[in-house]
Amino acid sequence: MKTVSKSANIPALSQINVFPVKSIAGISPSQAWVELQGLSFDRRLMVTRLDGSMITARKHPQLVKVSAALLPNGLVLTFPGQPSLKLHYADFAMTESVATVWKDTFNAYLTTEAANEWFSQVIGEPVQLLFTGEQSQRLRAKLNQNVSFADGYPLLIISEASLEELNTRSPQHHTMDQFRTNLVVSGTEPFAEDGWKRIRIGEVEFEAVKPCSRCILTTVDPATGEFSQLKEPLNTLSAFRSDGSGEVYFGQNLIALNEGMISAGDKVEVLETKPKEIYLDSGIQSVTLTCVEREDIARDFSTFWLEPVKQQLLPTYQPGQHLPIQVEINGEYVARRYTLSSSPSRPGRYAISVKRVDDGRISNWLHDHFQVGDTLVAQQPGGSFHLGHHTDKLLLLSAGSGVTPMISMLRYLADHDQVRDVVFYHQCSSQADIPYLEELNKLEKRFPQLKVMISLSQPDKNWKGLSKRLGAAHLEQIDALVERQVFVCGPNNFMDDAKTLLLNAGLDPAQYHQEAFGPVTRQSNKAQTVSISINGYLFSGNNQKTLLEQAEASGLNVSNSCRAGLCGACKMTLESGEVDQPDVPALLPGDRESGKVLACCCVPKTDVELVD
Repeated sequence: MKTVSKSANIPALSQINVFPVKSIAGISPSQAWVELQGLSFDRRLMVTRLDGSMITARKHPQLVKVSAALLPNGLVLTFPGQPSLKLHYADFAMTESVATVWKDTFNAYLTTEAANEWFSQVIGEPVQLLFTGEQSQRLRAKLNQNVSFADGYPLLIISEASLEELNTRSPQHHTMDQFRTNLVVSGTEPFAEDGWKRIRIGEVEFEAVKPCSRCILTTVDPATGEFSQLKEPLNTLSAFRSDGSGEVYFGQNLIALNEGMISAGDKVEVLETKPKEIYLDSGIQSVTLTCVEREDIARDFSTFWLEPVKQQLLPTYQPGQHLPIQVEINGEYVARRYTLSSSPSRPGRYAISVKRVDDGRISNWLHDHFQVGDTLVAQQPGGSFHLGHHTDKLLLLSAGSGVTPMISMLRYLADHDQVRDVVFYHQCSSQADIPYLEELNKLEKRFPQLKVMISLSQPDKNWKGLSKRLGAAHLEQIDALVERQVFVCGPNNFMDDAKTLLLNAGLDPAQYHQEAFGPVTRQSNKAQTVSISINGYLFSGNNQKTLLEQAEASGLNVSNSCRAGLCGACKMTLESGEVDQPDVPALLPGDRESGKVLACCCVPKTDVELVD
């Protein structure tokens, strides 16, 4: 690649990227020929199912690990663990075959059986590799011109300064490879490209037609082919590059107004400007936290008290919400969400209480390695499970490490002298496993209207309190049970039992609030066949994959964009049945209560019926 000198004042084309096959890794030539349908060689090949529907790294992230090298008469493709594939254009079958990119259906051409077999090994199912032909037959009515296999527009441009601005806000470091842009520009301020209407680079004049809406593909690590557990950079972009509907934007889509040559190092001439889009900037950025205290609260259960490295105000939160954190383990950044056990009534410090879990990668690492003086990266606390406006007649019901949001709620109420009628019930194994015991005893003495109930499943002979797992006999000891707002957190089987017991006892479902705790267990569920109905379209599915994946596999088109629970484009109403719906940003307050779910990230647990 040609080395380019950069100027702080003169915008220049610093990099050109061509993606020969849609969704694979790009190559960076020093020059490129620009056609109206896009850069020469850019996304002229696409992997599809046998019916011609596109396959991308949104669902098959391993595609980003396919690398390409251009040859005078074709290209060579490589993928870890497979022999390389050499393709010669002269060997292409060139038999017309239907292709579909989003809602555009058009004719493309078959390539070779060797290519089909090679990509079938990469994807893990029968697929084919299609070629646009020298001139794509895909006519986009909005542009009134032909476009390659690109998502919607021929070219994309992003400035280096925009990426730098994103990296100052995100808890993860991002590279331009994640955004799959054709043109990279140096020598600008952040997001200068938002104000460009027409530009000239080399021999070609371009028009900016639309900001680029970003999806789950940006969260795929180009080196590993795996999705970011923190859903970065989408989470960060949603805080300062969202239009309010959930869509997030990064980069500008371009069309070429003429054909010609461009080269790395060419000056970017701004011929016409336009008003920049206005995005609400919440100012939420990642924060580095230092461990200032470790406190053992029970056997294999520790609280880590955290303060910001820099003297800055910590984002506020609601008692019961969780804190997304990221730690570095053996050179790999690993993400997890832990409920804050601290109370927002005590500003300046966060606390997470972590119980050691068998095979718990982060919990074990924190217990073994995270000491006073060590740091981690955190984001804005969030989550729909929190105390809200409820302060009277409460039942805080927990088991295991599900106690953490409950202690946050109780601390908050105590600090505001609002412990008016609270039952704090916790279930654990033995006396050694009771968390916050001294603090709970002090609070119970301080507040006569607080009742602490501890039940042990494996008590020793000296235990004089409650025993066994939660049952009807335990609930009978709670006064005015059906009048209470009930908050439940713990292992899935505990919450399932608690919900059944409480509703059978006459509790109004509107008074029941539940939070899933610990790692997602859906993949360990015994596979079952379920019936799925979406807008009256009935098909057979399972309890392993998301509704969106299953709908698409059945040939049903469901509106979607980010595929990460951020934008809400796939929001539906659950008319009947149950789903496993994780807590994600696009579920707004009140959505769960009104039956709203997100097809991109919910998994059916039973037969379900939904409408959009």
